[in-house]
Amino acid sequence: MTVIKRWIAYFLLILISASLQAAPALMTLALPDGQWRTVDEASLAKLPHIEFTTTTPWTLGTRQFRGPTLATLLAAYGVPDAKKAIVSGLNGYQQLVDLTQFDNLPLTLVRYENGQPLTRRNKGPLWLLLPFTDHPTLDIPAIHNSMVWQVTRIEIVN
Repeated sequence: MTVIKRWIAYFLLILISASLQAAPALMTLALPDGQWRTVDEASLAKLPHIEFTTTTPWTLGTRQFRGPTLATLLAAYGVPDAKKAIVSGLNGYQQLVDLTQFDNLPLTLVRYENGQPLTRRNKGPLWLLLPFTDHPTLDIPAIHNSMVWQVTRIEIVN
């Protein structure tokens, strides 16, 4: 009987520890002071989101996108005046983004497309994106370079 109780206790311990594991990180944020923060689904969901409909050079037709602006995310992590960031994607693509060129523009860390969470297959889980339809003068290759998909890390490099 003692062996059975030990196995039950062991099984319960495994179940409890599995439920206590931290949510998987969507991305990491490297702050100017050298500290790193993980951004998971719950922390991203706490931020105000914007929604826009646009066409992009990478998708067919008009799509609806939703997520927090990058400015909102950075302010929430204590860097509201960030000027430059290195944005890295899952495939190793990196882009130094001059954030000042997007002042007063909704540069968005998109999490949802047409109401569904982005996945790795459709440029997720996070995609840095602008509503090009609302800002057609920005729909140019020089700006396209900053629209990193499958974002895994953002490093502030002021």
